[in-house]
Amino acid sequence: MTTPSTDDLEQIEIDAWRDYCAAAPPDFAAAVGLETAELDGPLLAMCKRIDHYQFNRLMGGGLAGDEGGSLAIAVERFRGAGLKNGYLQIAPGGRARALEAKARALGLKPLERVWVKFSRGAAPAPQPSTSLEIAAVKPAEAMDFARAVTAGFGMPQTLAPWLAAIVGRTGWHAYVARDAGKAVGGAAMYVHQGRAWLGIGAVQETARRRGGQGALLARRIADGLAQGARWFATETGKSLASEPHPSFSNIQRADFAIAYERANWTL
Repeated sequence: MTTPSTDDLEQIEIDAWRDYCAAAPPDFAAAVGLETAELDGPLLAMCKRIDHYQFNRLMGGGLAGDEGGSLAIAVERFRGAGLKNGYLQIAPGGRARALEAKARALGLKPLERVWVKFSRGAAPAPQPSTSLEIAAVKPAEAMDFARAVTAGFGMPQTLAPWLAAIVGRTGWHAYVARDAGKAVGGAAMYVHQGRAWLGIGAVQETARRRGGQGALLARRIADGLAQGARWFATETGKSLASEPHPSFSNIQRADFAIAYERANWTL
């Protein structure tokens, strides 16, 4: 297997988010002000009526010869929309230093918490024990899955229709975690051209510490291998002394290796 490069790992995340945004129901997209912009490599995704970093991000800053123009455009659009909590993410590598200088010149600042990008090859994952049932989501279960995951993230249920829209969509694989038949969490995977991105995973607080996240990772990896994935990528926030991040250790237990750290810049 060829080890994926930084650009490879950034690109599969961008591809997943581009398609996730395209999947949004039109009435939902209009209600939240969802829009995307292709910036010669980087992708800008915005929900102008949701002032939260997860939904307002410049992804892939520094890709494909980006000299900082994507940062300037993102700053202009975030400020024009009155957003205060967008993330501008700069991929590490030879172009990072120049883009970081550009970010400072634009009045941006790096946050203490960076995101860590992980990757793994095409090998089976360890099978953790869990008392939860893990299953692929059927179309009729899409909203139950989506409500369970948004609750696991502590996000409003009004976001559930967007997440439900990926169920059955080409390239997407959705999974639900159940406790005694009740949906208490779930996760997703996007597979494209032999690459797999794992994301959107959450378990509700009452069902945590029961092996659910590890089991969701293992199931996605097994299914990704069956789909011909050559490598897998995911990311999460780096643990801080003041704020541990349990997803970090869950990912490592699934035999993912740290590929790099990626700074988050904000207005």
